[in-house]
Formats: sequence, C-alpha cells, structure tokens
Amino acid sequence: MQQPQNIYAMLENTVARQAEEAAYFEKVAGEWHKTTWHGLKEMSDLFGMALLAEGLEPRDAVSILSANRLLWPVSDLGTIAAGGIGVGIYPTNSPEQCAYILSHSKSRFVVVDTDIQLKKILAVKEELPCLRRIILGEKTLTSYASKVVMAWDDFLSLGRAYCAEGFSRYQQLAHQSRLADIAIVVYTSGTTGNPKGALLSHRYVITSCEALSHTVAEMNALTPPEELLRHTRDGTVAISFLPFCHVGERISGMYSRLNLGVAAYLVDDIGKFYQYLLEVNPHSFGGLPRFYEKIYAKIMNEVETGSGYDKSEFLRAIDIVKQVKTLRAQSRPLPPELAEEFAWAEEKVCRKVRANLGTRILSCTSGAAPVPKEVLEMFEYAGNLTILEAYGLTEFVCCAFNTPQAHKAHSVGRAMHGCEIRLAEDGEILLHGQQMFSGYLNDEAATREMIAPDGWLHTGDIGRLDDEGFLFITGRKKEFIKTSTGKKIAPLYIENLCKRNHLISNVMVYGDNKSYLVALITLNPVELLNYARVKNIAYRDYIELTQHEEIRKIVAAAIEEANSKVSTTEQVKKYTILDRDFAIEENEITPTGKVKRNVVTAKFRDVIEKMYAQPREFLCQD
Repeated sequence: MQQPQNIYAMLENTVARQAEEAAYFEKVAGEWHKTTWHGLKEMSDLFGMALLAEGLEPRDAVSILSANRLLWPVSDLGTIAAGGIGVGIYPTNSPEQCAYILSHSKSRFVVVDTDIQLKKILAVKEELPCLRRIILGEKTLTSYASKVVMAWDDFLSLGRAYCAEGFSRYQQLAHQSRLADIAIVVYTSGTTGNPKGALLSHRYVITSCEALSHTVAEMNALTPPEELLRHTRDGTVAISFLPFCHVGERISGMYSRLNLGVAAYLVDDIGKFYQYLLEVNPHSFGGLPRFYEKIYAKIMNEVETGSGYDKSEFLRAIDIVKQVKTLRAQSRPLPPELAEEFAWAEEKVCRKVRANLGTRILSCTSGAAPVPKEVLEMFEYAGNLTILEAYGLTEFVCCAFNTPQAHKAHSVGRAMHGCEIRLAEDGEILLHGQQMFSGYLNDEAATREMIAPDGWLHTGDIGRLDDEGFLFITGRKKEFIKTSTGKKIAPLYIENLCKRNHLISNVMVYGDNKSYLVALITLNPVELLNYARVKNIAYRDYIELTQHEEIRKIVAAAIEEANSKVSTTEQVKKYTILDRDFAIEENEITPTGKVKRNVVTAKFRDVIEKMYAQPREFLCQD
C-alpha cells in the first residue's frame, strides 16, 4: 500500500475502502450510536470549514479539552485538514494547567465537552488574549450568553454555510500538507516542571501507524485463520478509554485505527469503563498496569473466597498451562493426555479468566510502567493470555514491542519496524527513525538536548539490550541519585522491583547526598481493601489498615525481594508506608501516573529526614 502524503489522505483512503463500516460508537442516552467512516469524514470536514469561516490561519492551534467522545477525533481531523494544529489537554487538568497549554500553544480555538470543562476555560479566559472561540460540545447553549462560546451544532452550521463557496479552498488546504508539516502538538506530562509541547509531523503519525500495522500483523500471525475469522467476522472492534490527549491513545489508538479501519467504542466516563468493556467485548485491549492489577485482585479474591473458582482447579490449570507453554516453546508436540488436560484447563479456568476482558479477546498490551510479576504470570498461565509490554515516549512513540512470537517477561520487546535502538556508553537509550518528533514548541534548547547533531534521539532512559535484541528499561538518566559516597544510582529500577507486588501503588526512592537510600511507599486502595476483605483483617479506618502488621509484613517482603536483586548500595535501607496514595489533585503525580519527585520530596521532606535521623539499625521499619 502506498504511503499517504498526510493524515487527511489516510482518512480518505479508509473512507474509500469502507465508507459505510463503523468507525466509532458513542453512548448517547444509554444507547450505542454508530458513526461510519463516511460520517466521520463528513463531520470532520464541516468542523474544518467552520474553523476557516471563523478565520483559522495555517498553523493556528486548536485545543481539545474533552473526554473520549466523538467530538475529539472530529475536531482533531477537521483542524488538521484545515491547516491547523491539533492540541490535546487532559480532562483532569486544573484551570491554571489548561491556561498554560492554551497560552503556550497560542490556541485560537478550544473545544470543550461539558459545562465543567467550559467553566475551567472561562475562569482563565482573561489570561488568554489569543483565544477567539470556545466550542461547547452540546447541541445548544442553555446558560451561557458569552459571545465567545458557541454550541457544537451552531459551529458546524458555520461549516455548512462556508461549504457552498469555500469547499475548494478547504480541499486545497487538506491536500497540500506534506509529511514534514506539523500536524499536532502533544504536551509531555511535566514531571519536572511545565509540560513541553512536542511537535509531531504528518510523517511521525503515518510512519508510526505503519510500524503499528507491522506489529498487528505479527500478533495476528499466530492466531489460526478460522479463529481470527470467527472472532472478527463483523469487523475488528476496540475500546478507547485512555485519554486521546496522551500520545499512546492518539497514535496507537485514534490514528492507527484510522489507518487500519478498526472501529472503536468510546468510553466517555472512566467510572463506567468496566461496564462498557463487557458490553463492547473487544478483540484487542491496550491498557495500563493498574487496570490489569485490578482484574488480578478481583480474580484472586474469587479464588481465595471460592466465589468464582475452585482453588485446587485454579492451581491445577496453572500447572497444566505451564507444561503446555514449555513444550510449545521447545517446538515439541503435546502428549495426548496433556492435550486433554489443557482442554479441561481452558474450559474450567482460562476461559473464565479471559472473560474479564470479554469473550473475544485476542491480544492484550501494556505500556507506561512495568506490570507486576505476579499479575503477568496469572494472566499468562491461569488465563493463557500473554500481556505484551511495549515502550515508547511522546517524542518517539513506536520504539519497542513484545509480540506473541518474541516476548520476554519484564522486557519491553524488540525494536519496532522503522526504529533503530542503540545504547550510549552510559547506558542511555538512543533512537533513530522517521517516526521521530520535530522538536519542542518554542524551546530550541530542549530540542538540541533531545536530538543530537547526528540525528539520534536521546531518550533520557537507561536500559540494556540482551543478545537477542530485547530491551529492558532500568532507570532515568536525569533521576540518578548521587549518594554521599559518590555512587550514582537509577531509582526507577529498584522502584519497579518494589512495585511488582500488586498492593504497592507508588514507590519513590530518595538518597541525594546521603549514605544510603530510603523510600516513600503508597498502597493501592482498591486492592488493599479487597485483600483485607478476603483475609478478614479487622481495621477501624483506611489509615489504620495501611499500618496493619500483616500489610507491613507484605511490604517488607516486597522490599526484601527487590533488595535481593540489586547491589548493597542500591538497596532501600529504610522506608515509610504513607497513609494515602499520591494524587493528581495534589500535584504529586502526572495524569499518566508518573511521580513528580521534586513535589513529593518537598511535601514529605519531614518524613524523609526522619528516616535519616533514626539509628541505622532500624532498617526497613515504618
């Protein structure tokens, strides 16, 4: 297939192939409403022409502050077609955070989906002289008389009126964008300060989609054709719940599905995600570790209480699947007796485990952080379902991916199509390929720091490559801790080792200019409460539960196991279990779950210093 010259051409190609097939499903008044690829393009065209009617100039920014609703891809595709640049804002952002992105990107338009989001923008409107129009994703306005606010349907009507005389100009703009032109700006999570705006070109998007199409083909290759046909006879279906403003869902989700012609059900309310998941019954699922951890906790609760599984059957099934996978890895046939036992395990346990993701699930992927070891193994053996971990960053999203043919636990896979990976002398991961970002908006210094003169991108991540080309992430270069002994330590590696226990939510290791490392540890509230219920642990309130002796023993064991895998200087010598998790609302973590070390260190400075003030013999005590 010939490479499209821009994103709009990619949309046109899909419409030409399957105009009347489903592109999106959106829940409206309790019912799923289908939008075809033709319908998506038609609405996107109207939105783009409405922008032109309102005076959009080439490279003007249009921001989108919304949950995953149909207006998101419509606004994004229409903006790009009209020659503008699409900018996503996290729905969880505060008014001040929204104002920063709108100001930094010089957005002239912003699309919001609810009154709550509209109020955020109105609260900071006076700080945004560039902002010309706020488009509210409601059919009509009911309570806002502001001239700057326009209802969704009224805005699209501008596009219809413009179409009569301006359609040819719109089409010219839509087709003249070239691969090197900037299409979108994706803001980084801002763990160390204000987020940076990564400039992503049409080439970045299209070559990333090509890389993903190769990975999808590899995933499908091991599925028997009759099984693939049985599951996808009416078209492959996915579910979209991670925010579109995140590069993973924007590229691996929205644009990749656009390229492949895959329909997606939109989750506009994350509180209804699990309900929607079972309704949608997707063929593939890409999530974050926390989601898999929640399913793990649910299943293990049912195993322990006997409410969903017979424990002896569950353990027997795990043993059988381990034997099967061992023989298959050696390309050896299954003995007839083991084949019969495997069929039993599938029927009694594995199918039931997979049913937590629906009855048609063919593949599961995860990124952003490592999945805990016990979670991976439960899905692998009790569910006969491999969670394939991947690696990417805003500046180069399609880096490495595990596939069914080639995967290793705790690695992020081999280099994806079009990506070259090498390691610098200090272990920093370097990347090269066409799916690389074009620099940071208004920040040449940061761009030069990221992209070397030789064209290789410096990720800032530390890793290792094994002799088979599998990449393992071990730390962040800028997060190195330098102890008072002069030793440089990557905290991410030890933190991830500690977080392999599903009860542990966040770990922040500290040790700058100190003689040993300490850690702040938070627990996962949902899984902690489930565990307490299963184990009949008595407690008065959540704070008391976090400090319960049995919970402290579990955390101690997790720290001990993590310490056993690193050198003495890299070990956590003391830790404190906090009585609450880190929170976005407290500015302690980013919307993608990354700990803001500077913020957390400042906020819990007294707790940290107390661990150093105590005698050294009280190691690993709260």
